[in-house]
Amino acid sequence: MAQFTVQDILQATGGTCTGDNSIQFADISTDTRTIEADYLFVALRGDTFDGHDFIKTAIEKGATGAIVENGHSVEGILCIEVENTLKAYQDLANFHRHRFNIPTVAITGSSGKTTTKEMVAAVLSTEFNVLKTEKNFNNEIGLPKTLLQLTNEHEACVVEMGMRGLGQIEELALIAEPTIGIITNVGTSHIELLGSKESIGEAKGELIRCLGTDSISVLNEDDSFVSAMSAIAKGKTMTYGIHSNATIKGSHLRYKKDGIKFTCKAYDDVFDVFLPMIGEHNVYDALAAIAAGRALGVKPSKIKKGLSEFTGTPMRQEIVAFDDIVILNDAYNANPSSMAEAIKALGQLDGKRKIAMLGDMLELGDFTEEGHRQIGRLLGEEKYSVLFTFGDAADFIAKEAKLVGLEVHRCNSHLEMANAYQDIREKGDVILVKGSRGLRMERVVDELKDRE
Repeated sequence: MAQFTVQDILQATGGTCTGDNSIQFADISTDTRTIEADYLFVALRGDTFDGHDFIKTAIEKGATGAIVENGHSVEGILCIEVENTLKAYQDLANFHRHRFNIPTVAITGSSGKTTTKEMVAAVLSTEFNVLKTEKNFNNEIGLPKTLLQLTNEHEACVVEMGMRGLGQIEELALIAEPTIGIITNVGTSHIELLGSKESIGEAKGELIRCLGTDSISVLNEDDSFVSAMSAIAKGKTMTYGIHSNATIKGSHLRYKKDGIKFTCKAYDDVFDVFLPMIGEHNVYDALAAIAAGRALGVKPSKIKKGLSEFTGTPMRQEIVAFDDIVILNDAYNANPSSMAEAIKALGQLDGKRKIAMLGDMLELGDFTEEGHRQIGRLLGEEKYSVLFTFGDAADFIAKEAKLVGLEVHRCNSHLEMANAYQDIREKGDVILVKGSRGLRMERVVDELKDRE
């Protein structure tokens, strides 16, 4: 629990208040549903809500203080006025982070952020008590929420940083002040907002620019946009990759039904790693985790243990096995890079037919048509047999896939997709289910489960 005195709050935020300065707050929350006795409530304001409307509820739940915008103090609770409550919340998180002299690893990239974060945490947890970003709390509110959970028991912190535009990674990095920064890759997600991969690379590179002279930058050497960031690193640089001569290099990938085995060369150490996941892209994520582990002194034996026991997260290349078919549920989100990775990864599963159930990839802007057409062509190159699509943009996948010989079914709902598949179902099918979050493609998996 993040305890603060009134003086702490004023020092961190530059706010003002009148009232009892001797109060000590047991913890901080922006959500009245989690408020308990002696909590400090932060009244955030959003597009569709205003936390100031819930101060009365916070009082009823036991809050003894509230951070409010200037001029919004109310009776019945100690109010600390600030210009911007979100900025104040972030300043408190940064203040609290400075209470702990522990390694903090920050991860960003176009794809693979969450898996890499989980793998880094798995590796470091073999040696340290680790706090990590939960769920998708990787934005301007979620990151402070994570940092405010730090306690004296934690020995390392691993945070994920997402973004939708320039300046946002810098904002998060200045809050967390990481000691290690990892960039997974630069792809085309958010290209609608940023316009080009160069701009996306610039946005991701904000993490490296914000690292101090005592920091370590962990960069994907196989991605030219990422490897170029070594030029802006102020501290030490570690690289990882498969096809380049990186500091942490993976080679001799051996695909098995239950995962991947590969050889890792990390400085003078060479050791085999088993990863219970499929797809070459997950090897990259593992190599980044190995780099973070080595940077913090974790021995190869413990790194191997952490990765071999890694369980992944739901809807991120989750293998769902039925009696006669296997589904790769990768429905959490999608962009051209992650879609291509998943399409290639399905080939690792033993099956008679490769089938894709794909939804739209959103936020591609002018790249929407070509991005989806590329996926259709890739399905042909990877020898898929059948394609089911859902969404307007996915029609471009369907058009290209039909040209390269796939059997194509355009569907208007998750139910229609499940029913259409049932009509052609064959024993031994392996199926990829993927699409952007807005398409909720996991509902197709649920529909198929209901038929078992």
